[in-house]
Amino acid sequence: MGIIIFNVPGIIITAAAFGIAFGVGKLTGHHGEGPLTLIGGILTLIFDLLYRLARKEGHWLTPNKGGSLFFLPAWCFGALWVVLGTVYTVQGK
Repeated sequence: MGIIIFNVPGIIITAAAFGIAFGVGKLTGHHGEGPLTLIGGILTLIFDLLYRLARKEGHWLTPNKGGSLFFLPAWCFGALWVVLGTVYTVQGK
């Protein structure tokens, strides 16, 4: 039996966020790494925080009370992706 480093809500939140980001990129013609990372990060952050607020036992820092990836809350990855997406967009990637 292996160690599970994510939970189902974390995978669903991340997949939905980046699925929407790639859909928006396709519709608008933006295929660069920067804008897609920025959109996916914002959506991951929003989806995870909304998921945590909707649950009574949700807590914004505890990974197992909402979406988690690699033992960290999914919104932390969303915040990181927002920063990286902004940097990549400014650099023109």
